[in-house]
Amino acid sequence: MEKILAIYDEDSLYCKRLSQYLRQNSKLPFQIYPLSKAESLETFCQKKKPDLLLLSEKNSKALPFSSGAGRILYLSEEKLLTEKKKENTIYKYQSADRIMREILLQYGELELLEEDRQGKADSFMIYSPLGRVGKTSLSLEIAKILGQNRKTLYISLSEFGGSEKKRPEEKECLTEALYHFKENSLNPVILRAISYERDSYSVILPARSPEDIHDLSPRELSLFLNKIAEDSGAVSLIIDTDSSLSLYTDCFPEMKKIFMPVLNDKKSKEKLDFFQNYLKKNLSSEILDRFVQCNLPASLKTYAESLVIRYIYEEEHREKEQYRKMLL
Repeated sequence: MEKILAIYDEDSLYCKRLSQYLRQNSKLPFQIYPLSKAESLETFCQKKKPDLLLLSEKNSKALPFSSGAGRILYLSEEKLLTEKKKENTIYKYQSADRIMREILLQYGELELLEEDRQGKADSFMIYSPLGRVGKTSLSLEIAKILGQNRKTLYISLSEFGGSEKKRPEEKECLTEALYHFKENSLNPVILRAISYERDSYSVILPARSPEDIHDLSPRELSLFLNKIAEDSGAVSLIIDTDSSLSLYTDCFPEMKKIFMPVLNDKKSKEKLDFFQNYLKKNLSSEILDRFVQCNLPASLKTYAESLVIRYIYEEEHREKEQYRKMLL
């Protein structure tokens, strides 16, 4: 029997683009119907009875219909979602890929969701608005630990990442990846060719010049990192950064976790307060929850292991248990 996903949003362009993206993904077990007029939604629900309805939260109470949808997932324009709304409400302007994953979760498609997780690397960013707090050291430790039992790729976006000494055979770097990305020719073969093995993980060497990265818009950088996550073949992508803020604003929503080293001196706390206030105004509570403050101790290796266990391994286990319960 045909499974039906209906999308209702008064913004017809948004509705059309989201439905086109979802139709292109063969993993979704739905026939997809975009609707942008209230009368069309009413008529459609009388005839089709959708299994899942993505419904714009704006003016939803005034819609003149009684939905027979199996489940309703509200699309909210609010960046800060209340705890009451979290269960069946998502931020409509997040990436279409994340919306698709939420659909699979809400509908209980465990196997399809697990396949999707294997196809795209989970991205973990190490970022701090503060300088010289040990971001690179923590990034490398996390990459080493994760690389012991899963395919892990490490990249650095730091302005001074290019100072790393390269081996004679290691010529290609992130600059080549950026060139192919801009030419729309970046693919798994190229990413494998410019990746180099370390002890337990792989690395794409930093760009030759800081301008190679900073010439990108925040949106372009987000798309670039997504492309690497999709085509690298890695299970985990570790992203080291500098302390720029505007460059990474579009990247934060795409991260599984953002580990944020901090300092406790007065000036650092003032900078951190400013940064956190900025985040609260511009990101949803769901994304804010992905930031993990890190007070780095002298024994960095042991600390990094505790972060990986608590915020990666244990959370993955809880997610899998949640998916299984939804199918019961």
